[in-house]
Amino acid sequence: MKAVRWLCLILIYGCGSGLYAFELPFLKGIVGDRELPRPVGLNVDYYKMTQGYAIDDLSFDLGVPIEFPDVSLIGVKNEIDYVDIKGDVWLLPFLNVFGVLGDLHGKTDVNLGGLGIPLLGEVSISYDGLVYGGGMVLAGGGDRWFATVAATFTKSELKGDFDSSVESVAIQPRIGFSGGRVQYWVGGFSLSADESHAGNIDLPVLGAVEFAVDLSEEEKWNTTVGFRARLGDRIDVIMEGAFGDRDHILASLGYRF
Repeated sequence: MKAVRWLCLILIYGCGSGLYAFELPFLKGIVGDRELPRPVGLNVDYYKMTQGYAIDDLSFDLGVPIEFPDVSLIGVKNEIDYVDIKGDVWLLPFLNVFGVLGDLHGKTDVNLGGLGIPLLGEVSISYDGLVYGGGMVLAGGGDRWFATVAATFTKSELKGDFDSSVESVAIQPRIGFSGGRVQYWVGGFSLSADESHAGNIDLPVLGAVEFAVDLSEEEKWNTTVGFRARLGDRIDVIMEGAFGDRDHILASLGYRF
């Protein structure tokens, strides 16, 4: 995975330095005289999300087999705060590729009280660390409208009280209206996240007990609304919010070369 991290860094550095601005995008003649965005960009993004999780697998090492009656009775809530640097390149008028490198702070609360086992209460799992990945955007549109589909793939290297890992695949379709220097959109956000934690927890009477849990999101889709405002020729600001079974807020400041 070190190779993946280096690839993300190279892409972000290359975009930020503007090395490819004079060449890109390729095939730009296919859109005629339509105005295109500057070909490379560098963004700083802040992202905050709250969602419910479902338990895929749960185990305790108590020395004797335990069969949980129904893991759906366990309530799981996840919150993350995430900041990243993203570099992107428009390779073609309809294709953008990007790399991200970020810092993640997360907390997952697993409420075991619903199982009816007195010794089990709530397990709070805090973690933070490096996130890296990349993706692509397919785009099209006319003078006053546009449509995009973005796919983002990320992995993490986390530290905390447990041995933790998070991998995710996000798909984001959007359709919107262009009004001069401001674009507005509505869309969807599909998240497929695999989160795993393993380690020792302290339980009453029993003391330290080995614990492992695999989690995934309760609902894959939610609805998003947002806008992008151009501040001059090179700077833009993005704000996006989401609602439904998953809430998130995205704020982004970008500079294009």
